[in-house]
Amino acid sequence: MMKGNVLLNEAWGSGAKSHFNTEKAESIFDSSAIDESYFIPIIPIDTSVKIDKLWKQCIELDPTRTDIKKGLCNLYSLSLRTVELERQLIQMQSIITENEENAFLYAEYARNLKIRGHFDDAMHVYDLIAHMFPNLAGLRCDMANEYFYAGELNKCLQYLDSTLSEKDVDQTSFINAAALYSELGDYDQAYNTFKRYSEKDTLIEADFYKGLWMFARMDTGYYTQLRKFIDGATEQSYYDELQLAQKLLPYGRVPFTLDDYRQLATNSKISRYYRVLILQRGVTQFKTECEPFLLFGSFYCAIKNYPAAIQLLDLDLPTREGRCKLEGGQREQWYLNYAFALYKQGKKELASPYFESLFKANDGFIQQAAKYFVAKTNWENGKKEEAKKLFDEVASDRFQTKYSWLSKGYLNH
Repeated sequence: MMKGNVLLNEAWGSGAKSHFNTEKAESIFDSSAIDESYFIPIIPIDTSVKIDKLWKQCIELDPTRTDIKKGLCNLYSLSLRTVELERQLIQMQSIITENEENAFLYAEYARNLKIRGHFDDAMHVYDLIAHMFPNLAGLRCDMANEYFYAGELNKCLQYLDSTLSEKDVDQTSFINAAALYSELGDYDQAYNTFKRYSEKDTLIEADFYKGLWMFARMDTGYYTQLRKFIDGATEQSYYDELQLAQKLLPYGRVPFTLDDYRQLATNSKISRYYRVLILQRGVTQFKTECEPFLLFGSFYCAIKNYPAAIQLLDLDLPTREGRCKLEGGQREQWYLNYAFALYKQGKKELASPYFESLFKANDGFIQQAAKYFVAKTNWENGKKEEAKKLFDEVASDRFQTKYSWLSKGYLNH
């Protein structure tokens, strides 16, 4: 066992192989410089096989060593040996299914695969564990979360529906499912989920959400609904909800202005699954203003709901009464988010003209991002010289960003 541990520690510290988190590196929503957090270590296969052999010899001597069996699962996940990991999990099924908490503990091995760039393999392992616990709603809700943050929204909805089809759904799963439905824009389903949760545990979460949803669609009855919630809630249980409800109550008596909207829509202290309804109110009420569409479109772009972002940010769509006029930095932010959403949706040729319009942006980060994505599109289309010219501009810019680092990688290719 010790020999295997020594080999594992040596491989972990050597930095011989790693997965580069390209998704994070290319995101327009993360301006941090490239550092070691972008590199996820991977145990080399040959080292993994040596450790595997040593640890299995230990198990032959003492078959009760569950700790070594779990260690093998960890080893396989860190070295991306998915077939061996699944085989080991199946062999350990009787141990894993001894209690439900194990489902979440063993799901860590799926997450090890995910952060090393093997998302599909990770979800296959998740699914294997989920089949060991056919009635465990919480694990399916965790899978919905994984699909949500990967931008696979149809799969997310599929697993949310699966979560709520169970008779026994835990409190955390109810809240997480409702939150996801809300962020996805399915407000009715979010309310129904909160309502089911509230009825189960005699809570009043649904009363607040109903009032917020009424506010979002400009239903004047929201005031009475939130008043009802406030009268029955305690700060100990509903502090955040009470804070937001009390901020919204005055607008039952005085106008809700664009400035009021802006303060709420940009308040990061408000949970995203509540803030999305403030954003919805903005595009419902201020149809001829750009800012609400920009903020809502950016919100959806950030959570990888690119179709929704594109619809909100497409100025040519007849979704507004009149045309909003982009002012100052709004244009740069609008075009960056719109182009990025198109790019991530696979519409790279459509995205390029919008990126190109930002080549002289006042914001250096936006300017470099725009050049980088056009250069990458040219590179993928075989226009290597055009791509190199843009990569060189970004790489040699006095204002260095993570896109400078990424461009140098292509130039050194």
